[in-house]
Amino acid sequence: MKTKLILFSIACAFAIQALAQSEDVKYEDILVTDSSNIYQGVLDNGFRYYICNNDNPSNELELRLIQKSGTDDEGGIPGISLLLKRMLCSENLTVGSNGVLKNKLDELQLQRLPQFRAAHGLVPGVSAYCSEIENRCTEYNLFRLRNDKTFVASYLNLLAEIAGDARFSSSELERQKELLVNEINNRRYDFPKAEEESLKAAFIEGCTPDEWANRQVESIRSITLQQLEAYYQKWYAPQNQCLYVFGKAPANIVDMIKQKFGSRPSLLAPERSVNELIDNKLLMVKQDVPMFVVQFLFLKPRVALSETKNLGSVRKAVIYKRFCDNIRSCFKGYVESSMDENDKLFESPLFDIKFVAGLDLYADESQFKNYIDDVTKKLDDIMLNGVNVEPDTMSIEKRKELQQKALIDLRENVVMDTHSCIKDNFLYSTPLLKNYLAQKYFQYEIGEQDIQDCCKEVFKDYDLRIICTTPYGYPDADIKAKLESVLLRFNK
Repeated sequence: MKTKLILFSIACAFAIQALAQSEDVKYEDILVTDSSNIYQGVLDNGFRYYICNNDNPSNELELRLIQKSGTDDEGGIPGISLLLKRMLCSENLTVGSNGVLKNKLDELQLQRLPQFRAAHGLVPGVSAYCSEIENRCTEYNLFRLRNDKTFVASYLNLLAEIAGDARFSSSELERQKELLVNEINNRRYDFPKAEEESLKAAFIEGCTPDEWANRQVESIRSITLQQLEAYYQKWYAPQNQCLYVFGKAPANIVDMIKQKFGSRPSLLAPERSVNELIDNKLLMVKQDVPMFVVQFLFLKPRVALSETKNLGSVRKAVIYKRFCDNIRSCFKGYVESSMDENDKLFESPLFDIKFVAGLDLYADESQFKNYIDDVTKKLDDIMLNGVNVEPDTMSIEKRKELQQKALIDLRENVVMDTHSCIKDNFLYSTPLLKNYLAQKYFQYEIGEQDIQDCCKEVFKDYDLRIICTTPYGYPDADIKAKLESVLLRFNK
């Protein structure tokens, strides 16, 4: 018996070694494959479900319906996605202190669900609905459901009714509009959310942050009930939903899901509205700190995004990271660089290089000009000649050995944070990848040519924008003129 185990281990090692040495790692080699952990499925209408068992010692069962509710404002109506989430949160399900399921939507007609009138399987005081603004989704969830076929079937029935059939009252819409407007005016909720985001938002729209907020307020006040319901119907189509079942579910749970969700008609998800960039190439900003910042934004032409990410996109992300690391090493001082293939503000692939100089409090104009000359000269050289890449001293054999170890690690690890993993998979169309480990596999095969090819691609067919921040209200007319000359030279 011992001999058989040794032979089996040797055979596995040779199989993994052969796989590691092949040119293409198969997609399923990086996927979560432990069937006791996650079982995933997609119905014909695009509805997705995940049945998970992370060996929870208790007999508890949890079901969550996750729905995309828009990642950004659609159709030129700023604020509609946030308003939709507020409406859903205000008008849908809560669990009372007595554990009885309450509902403000008469249209759901819960009286047709006798099993839920008792609702004694619910935990008192736990919300059955939550709106996750930052996570670009909404969730309906109940906890500690009885592991009972009839009870689970009733809950699925309820979720199926919620998923696409909600109606909103005009009175509640007006109330939520005013609450949201007050939040914006009082700055409790800042749409750009951060100073840098605010700068970019103002840069894109050609207005100041205050003008941006006023535009949001005007748009929110004008939203009608018909617009809100139309937006809801587009985003709550089956292909924009998934059901997460955690715990020891009944054996025929898949049949229940197919029955409740499989017959619903599928709708086309909305296409992203094209965000036309204004012809303003330079944004000058003042701030009361002794920092001078110049940020070069290389916008790439918009391309159709793939429906799902694959191992090729993971490998590409590794190349981008190595490329950005090399960019930083080419400059002195503090430099940040990043590549975002789907920048949410510019809605285009974006390569961003930010230079920050901690200047003397009484720095004169020549110091600013010299700093710009220095960084643009180095940037011009990189765009023309490529980046300096440290030679890889590791032998091919050693890299293959490390890749083999990475594959073994991939096969041995399972997903522990099931809920976060599924949400990320659903919202960003990412496969259930052990992403960090997959990147470790690819980092051993990325060479100098990959990085130089990436450099050529980034600096080809781009549209340059610049954000410049000067300290202490420094008169920046000459700095602005110098940066405009940079734009003329680079945007050929």
